[in-house]
Amino acid sequence: MSNQQTDGTETVTIYLARHTQTTSNVMDIMQGWSDFPITEEGYEIIRNFGRGLRGIKFDAAYAGNLSRHYATARGALDESGNEDVEIHVDPDLREANFGSFEGRNATDTFKAAAVHMGYKTQEAVFADRGMKAHLDLQDAIAQLDQLDLCSSPIDQSVRAEFSTQIQDRMTRALTKIADTAVEKHQHNVLVVSSGHSIREFLWATDHDADLTNQENTATTKLTYRNGSFSIVGPTGSLEYRERGARL
Repeated sequence: MSNQQTDGTETVTIYLARHTQTTSNVMDIMQGWSDFPITEEGYEIIRNFGRGLRGIKFDAAYAGNLSRHYATARGALDESGNEDVEIHVDPDLREANFGSFEGRNATDTFKAAAVHMGYKTQEAVFADRGMKAHLDLQDAIAQLDQLDLCSSPIDQSVRAEFSTQIQDRMTRALTKIADTAVEKHQHNVLVVSSGHSIREFLWATDHDADLTNQENTATTKLTYRNGSFSIVGPTGSLEYRERGARL
């Protein structure tokens, strides 16, 4: 189906994907703005993801400024027959910043955030607050970092982000990407970011969005028309990765 509407307004389709697996993911470490290497399984995930995207012609591609973002995008393009597509790097697409909690145990960090919020466990936060728990836990981490719970002498500029900061930069980045695509008559765009940042953007786009599924290379399909984003189909789908694994 053409992306050119009968009224002359173009629709851009964005495939918003999380990066592949890193050593931090398997070691339960807070990753954020830090760079961790991709695992061997992670490279296989990229190959499967790319094969699953075959048949889609991408007109443009964007990635966050960490190696896991770029490697995922490059491998996906190469495996899907889009090897000639250039990747544009945008720092606004990177993961949430966890400040002085970066590199620390993820389970312990989220438990500390939950306790700061008045709950005994992270699970209790989700049971009480639903999907918004993802955002509230990020804010709790940012608050704890402002209180310097980790006793880390880092600059204020690299302290943990609050959820609204992540939403603002992700919305800014994706709107710029979509507007550029409209100007250049580009129809399909691949964007690789990180799980929590994607959740923040989806929440900003639609408060009813399911934020649960953000496994490695989970993909959410978006359309952009008349300056507005819409979510198409399930969020965080593993359709492409699973399809590629069968090929």
